[in-house]
Parts: sequence; C-alpha cells; structure tokens
Amino acid sequence: MAISLRDLSVDYTLPQGTAHALRGVSLDIRKGQMLGLVGESGSGKSTVAFALMGLLANNARVTSGTATIEGRSFDLTKRNATADLRGRGMAMIFQDPMLSLNPVFTIGTQLCEVLRRRAPGSDRKTRVAMAQDALAKVKLSNPQRRMNQYPHELSGGMRQRVVIAMALLSEPALLIADEPTTALDVTVEAQIMREIIGLRDRIGCAVLLITHSLGLVTEYCDAISVLYAGEKLESGTVKEVQRQPGHPYTRMLFDCEVPIDCERHADASENRFTVIAGELPDPRQRPPGCIFNGRCDVSFEDCAVIDPGDYPIGNHAGHSARCLRLQTP
Repeated sequence: MAISLRDLSVDYTLPQGTAHALRGVSLDIRKGQMLGLVGESGSGKSTVAFALMGLLANNARVTSGTATIEGRSFDLTKRNATADLRGRGMAMIFQDPMLSLNPVFTIGTQLCEVLRRRAPGSDRKTRVAMAQDALAKVKLSNPQRRMNQYPHELSGGMRQRVVIAMALLSEPALLIADEPTTALDVTVEAQIMREIIGLRDRIGCAVLLITHSLGLVTEYCDAISVLYAGEKLESGTVKEVQRQPGHPYTRMLFDCEVPIDCERHADASENRFTVIAGELPDPRQRPPGCIFNGRCDVSFEDCAVIDPGDYPIGNHAGHSARCLRLQTP
C-alpha cells in the first residue's frame, strides 16, 4: 500500500462544546490507484485531508490515528507529524488554487521553490527548465510567459494546472485532491481531471480524490469510500459499490444523481429530484445505534441501539459496509 490510514478520529473545540468530526476512519490506497472519498457537506471529507497533511485548524485535535506512507509510520496525534512530507512525500490540490499559491510571487518563483526544497543541490538554470517543462506537461500554454506571471493573472483552470505542475515536480507518493474542480465549468473540469490522471500515471502516485460528485468518482476512480457524519459507512471498488450498494446511505446518494439523459418535464416546476430527507446529526453528541438511523428508509428496531460493525458484501474482497441488514443469519 502507498498509504494506509488507521482509526483516524478528530475533534474540534467550539464555544458550544466538542464536535466529533471524525470517528475511527480507516482508508487504504494502493500505488497508482485513485480513491474517491464521498459524502455530503459536513461529513468530514476535508478533515481527513487536513489531518493527513498536518494542516488542521488550531481548535482541532487528532485524538487517534496513524498513517503509513511508503513504509514510514506516523502518529497523527502529534501535531505536524507529517510536516516533512509536505511538498515531498505528499502534495495537495485545494478546491481554491489561490490557497496554494502566494499572490506576491511569480509562478516561476513558486515552482522553483518546490524544486529547491526537493533537491537543494540543484542549480537555478536546471530548476527553471524543469519548472517550464512541468507547465508544458500539464498543457499550460506558453510556459515561458506563465513563469513570469502572478497567480491573479491566470484563470481558475490555469491556476489549478499550476498546482498540478507543483505536484508533478514534488513527485509525491500521495496526492490529495480536495474538490479540485468545484469552481470550474464542466469542460475545464474534464481537462483538470485528465491532468490529475496523467500526473498519477507519470509518477505512479496514489490519489485521494475528495468530492461530493459521484459522477466524477464513477468515471475516474478505482475505489470509493463513503463518509457520513464523520464515519465511514461503505468502501469497495467503484464497480462493485455502484453495482451493489451495501449501505442505504450509499444507495440514496446514487439515487440523488441526475443522469444527463434524464427526461425533463417541459414545465420546470413539474420536475422532481431525489433528496435525502433530514439532516446530519449534531457532531457534539453522537446518537446511539447506527449513525444514519434517523434518516434511513429501511431501518428497524435494532438500528436505534446497536452500533454496527463492518460487514462484508458478497464474495468481493474489500467491499464492506456498516449496516445491520448485512449480518448473516
């Protein structure tokens, strides 16, 4: 495994009390594999990324969790445990690329800084040439000109390509892409996803794609993990989870997707879309039993009192879900 995350739990200290953002989340991503981490807003997807990168807010605390990255183990309860991997063993593409780019430095300066950190002994001429080559590989037009521009002079899609070029130069074992196409139109979205796939294929890294779009996951990912209210409810290959969702929440998420060829009524007010009724539970006080019980459409009496474990689904290794209905009689 390129990365193995075990038993990650994260709390946030708030004026109203302690919010339990993640509870015992475990993930595995093989080298060259893309794992899609999905779930509605507030499910804890970005918290997983920030905990791995050591970028959690000051009011956050990792209460448990270890990560093994290319054979090295890290205790995530220690602040900045993975700091020395940032820009080397790990890289991240943020939803807003301006969070990754310093507005007062040129693109070239920032790319060369990545190389200076990765290979301190390299000379400036070599770094500039490598930076321009990276921009060309992510299909950014006129790389020499872009080197002298500032982030605000580029479009959102161009800035994302610069960040992908940074990841290419750092050659990480793990690339985390946190909603990398949210602010982009659909044509640029497809281009950016192709560049992320190309980066993965060139350097053979593992990719953690954090998204709310099941469409992106089913098109580009090898495996999927479903988060809800800070807990992992299902995981497996995209093909198997899509064919046979084991958890009601996963099934309902797929039901909420609107196919592009869906028949639409001429009167827009007559169109109906599937939604999941109810709201996420209060993270400060976990309800007893199954975390999804309050919104589940197939729950039964035991669901309100028994916290389910992970149960295998079919004969497919690695496909499991946390649902009492999967218990063998």
